Amino acid sequence: MLLTDWGPTHDRWFRSGREHKVTNLRRLAEEFPGVKWLLIGDDGQHDEAIYAQFEKEHPDAVAGVAIRRLSTAEAVLAGGRAPDADHADDGVPWVAASDGAGLRKRLARAGIMR
Repeated sequence: MLLTDWGPTHDRWFRSGREHKVTNLRRLAEEFPGVKWLLIGDDGQHDEAIYAQFEKEHPDAVAGVAIRRLSTAEAVLAGGRAPDADHADDGVPWVAASDGAGLRKRLARAGIMR
């Protein structure tokens, strides 16, 4: 499920991507309590923090987290990168790579994908 929400609202030009993701992740956890989610995002401004918070709130709903590292140009367009965070103590595997192929390899090593 794509958690990006594009376009203007009745009171502003851009939607809050962060608010949209947080709201919809919580909704998914409530509507599908038996599902474990693989959360995929990037190291732009918010995904890591949103996913870490969701994992804390719903530890049984997360199978793992995959974060794509943005290129320098993508990071500029995204408004920067999130600060590096240590996820070694998290209850699920966190992997990171610069592209989908790298994420797939790391997810396979973590036992999440074949």
